[in-house]
Amino acid sequence: MWSEEQSKIIHSTEPVIQVIAGAGSGKTATMIGLLERREKNETILPEETLVVTFTKKATHEFKERCQKKSLSNSYHISTFHSFCYDSLKQFDRNKNWKNYKLLGESKKWEITKYLLSPYRDLIGGIPFSILLKKDGAYFKSISEEIYVSFRSSFHHWKEKNHYFEFDDLIQNFLEFLHSNHSSLIKKKWKSLIIDEFQDTDEIQLEIIKQMEFDRITVVGDDWQAIYGFRGATPKPFLEFPIHFPNAVQFKLSTNYRSTHKIIQKSLLPIHQNKEKIPKQTISHRHEKGFFHLERSFKKEPQLKSLWKQFQSLDPNLVILTRSNFRKAEWIQAGVPLSQVMTIHSAKGLEFKTVLVDLSKGWSEDQNLVDTEEERRILYVALSRAKDNLIVLINATSDPKSLCDRFSEDFSVWNRFRNRTLRWTRLW
Repeated sequence: MWSEEQSKIIHSTEPVIQVIAGAGSGKTATMIGLLERREKNETILPEETLVVTFTKKATHEFKERCQKKSLSNSYHISTFHSFCYDSLKQFDRNKNWKNYKLLGESKKWEITKYLLSPYRDLIGGIPFSILLKKDGAYFKSISEEIYVSFRSSFHHWKEKNHYFEFDDLIQNFLEFLHSNHSSLIKKKWKSLIIDEFQDTDEIQLEIIKQMEFDRITVVGDDWQAIYGFRGATPKPFLEFPIHFPNAVQFKLSTNYRSTHKIIQKSLLPIHQNKEKIPKQTISHRHEKGFFHLERSFKKEPQLKSLWKQFQSLDPNLVILTRSNFRKAEWIQAGVPLSQVMTIHSAKGLEFKTVLVDLSKGWSEDQNLVDTEEERRILYVALSRAKDNLIVLINATSDPKSLCDRFSEDFSVWNRFRNRTLRWTRLW
C-alpha cells in the first residue's frame, strides 16, 4: 500500500521530522498513515496531538480522511489561526477574547480610508492592498512617520471597538506563550503535525518553538510557497534544521498526479529559482499525457473563441489565472464560474485538464514583484494538471512583461525575441 518513502515516514520514531513533499506526492495520505500507526501502537495519544493546516479547505479534507479511516475524533484539527483563537479564549486571563470579533475586509478598508483621509493628497490613488503590502514597504517609502502613526491609530481603533485581525491572533498568542499562564497549554499538547509548512511566517515558527512539543512533524514543499502577500516566507521551511538541529529529513519524490510530460513542463519555471531545496521528481504514471502551447497573435486574445476551442478537448477544463481581474474577464467571455479560478484558489486541488493563462494578469511592477515567488505561483498552476496541460502565451512578447519573460521557458522563439530586444536596447 505504501511506497518505501512513505513507509519510512510512517514508521519513524524520530522526535522531529521534516517531510519535503513534492506536488501530487500523497503527503496528506502519508500523514493519515502516520496517525493510524501511532493509534495502533498507542505511542502518542490523539487528545495530546495537534494537527495544524493553513486553510479551512485543508482542515475539512484532513478531518474527512480521518473519519474514513475510523481514526479517533480526539485530535484537534484546525487552521493555525483557529488554534490560536481557541487557545486565547480558553487560557488568556488578561483579555476576554469572547467579546472580540474578526475584522472583515470591507470594514477594514472603510476604517483605513477614514484614518488616511488627511493624507489623501500625498498617497494619491494607490490601492490600500499595495500600500500596506509586506508590512507597509511601499507606504514607508512615501513616509515612514505617517505609516507608524496610521498603524498606531488603527491598533487603538481595533482595541476600542473589540476587533481583531488574523495577524493579531498570532502576535497575541506568541506574547501569551511568554507569560506565566502558558504552562497549562504547553502541558496539554505533546505532539504537533503541521501541513503546508512552507506557508509559515517567522512568528508562527517562533510559536512552534515556544510550545515545547515532544514530537514535531512538519510537511511542506518550498516550491509551493506562494503566500508572500500575507507575510509567509519559505525561509522557516528552508532553515528548519537550523531551528531544530535534531530534525530528520524525509522526502516524498514520487508524483502520483501528473503524467511525465506535464511534470517536466511544470518544473521549467521552478528550476530558475535559487532559493529552494533541490529534489528529484519521479513520475508514477506511464501515460504520455498532452501538452499544448497556445500562442495569441492579438494584443487582446479572443477569450470566447479560445474557450470554445479548448472545450472540445475537455468540457470540464479549468482555467487558472494569476489575478481576480483576469478571472473576471474569462467569466465575461462566457466561462462558467466553476471552471475558472485564481491560482491561489486552486492550490491543493487537481484537475484532468488545465489551461494556465500566462498572457495577461500577472504582476508587472518590477520594483515590488518577487520574481522567485511568481515562478512558484506558476509552478503551482502547472502542477494542478493530471492529463492535459495548455499554456496560453503572447506570440509577440515584451521583455519588460513578467508573463512574457516567463513564456521563455516554453517558447524558444520568445526567448530569442526577448533577448534580441534587450540587446537592441543596449545599443
